[in-house]
Amino acid sequence: MSPPEPDAPALGGDPPAFAPADDAVATGPIELPVRVRFLECDPQGVLAHPRYLDLFDDTYMRLNTTRLGGFAALMQGGIETLVVKTEVEFAKSARAEEELLVTLDLERLGRSSVTLRYRATGQDDGELRAQAKTTYVCALVGQGRSAPFPRWMRERYLALGGPGSDAQA
Repeated sequence: MSPPEPDAPALGGDPPAFAPADDAVATGPIELPVRVRFLECDPQGVLAHPRYLDLFDDTYMRLNTTRLGGFAALMQGGIETLVVKTEVEFAKSARAEEELLVTLDLERLGRSSVTLRYRATGQDDGELRAQAKTTYVCALVGQGRSAPFPRWMRERYLALGGPGSDAQA
C-alpha cells in the first residue's frame, strides 16, 4: 500500500465518507456484554488472564466499527492506530458461563495518542473482575511516524465520556 496523500480525507476536520455521520454516532462509553466460554478458562476453572486482552480488544473493535468507520477504511484514509502500552489489573476471577460487561471509555486524549480505559464487571453483581488502560498512537499508514488525530476522531474519543473527557471539557 502506498503512503496516503497529505490531504487524505480521513485526515481532515470533518468525518470522511466512510465514517458514520455525526448524527448516527452514539455517545457515551462502549459496552460489550460477553459470556465466558469454557475454552477460555485455565485449569483452575477461571477465565485465563490473557483472555481479558481479547475481551478488551473486541471492545476496541466495536469502537472502531461503530464510531470511526472500521480499521480497513481508516487505513485507506491514511490513518492507523498502534498499541504502545497496556496495563492490566485483576480484581476477581470470572468463571465459565459467567456473564460479564466490558466497558470502554476515555482516560486521556493527547495530540497523537489516546489512552482508553477498560473495565470488565460481572453482569449479575457489578463487581470488577479486571481493568486495563491501553495507549494507542495515531500514525500515518506506511510512514512510521505519529500524526495528530483529526478533529473528527478527537470529537468521537471525547464523546466516550470518562475522566479524559472531563479534563478537556
